[in-house]
Amino acid sequence: MSQVRSKISSEWPRRSTRPDGDGKARHPLWDRDSDTWFCLHCDGKITGVQIAKNLWHCPACGAVPVDILDTAFWCEDEGKSLPPIGDKAKSDISKPEFHVVDDRPKLELNERNIVLLMRSALLDDSTNVSERLGALLAEITVDEDNDVWIRSKSDLWPDDKAPTQAINVAAQLGIEIEWETMWSKIPFH
Repeated sequence: MSQVRSKISSEWPRRSTRPDGDGKARHPLWDRDSDTWFCLHCDGKITGVQIAKNLWHCPACGAVPVDILDTAFWCEDEGKSLPPIGDKAKSDISKPEFHVVDDRPKLELNERNIVLLMRSALLDDSTNVSERLGALLAEITVDEDNDVWIRSKSDLWPDDKAPTQAINVAAQLGIEIEWETMWSKIPFH
């Protein structure tokens, strides 16, 4: 960062990066000196020392040198009423600003997602080919309270085998599950 700053400041007039004793700094693009500068974007008043220290970018909004002017021509009182930008502005490069973001995945409980979760749980419970086929062919319906009703074919899923993973998933989601086996023809002869 210091190399980038030194490269930029070497191409600008020395007074642009080093204000004089009165705090006057020279604009790097226009040959104007002032001790007070105005940001066109955030309507702030900036001192010459602040703007030179921040390489002619607004300390509050990060506006580029083209938008930093020595007069506030857009104000009726030529900037006298504009608030000064403090030393602790938003884009202070010495202290980064961090925002904590909740990046945990969020599950949207809708009928499609519940059916996918239940079918995946049934596939986890299956131990052989016939049970996997039973998990894939199971009828899974979801009511308006997000409670689940699963109908499986008894030829493909044993009557005495409980779908433990599906029950665990339903408990984690806070929904009720009803399990039913029905008799059917074997799909393959």
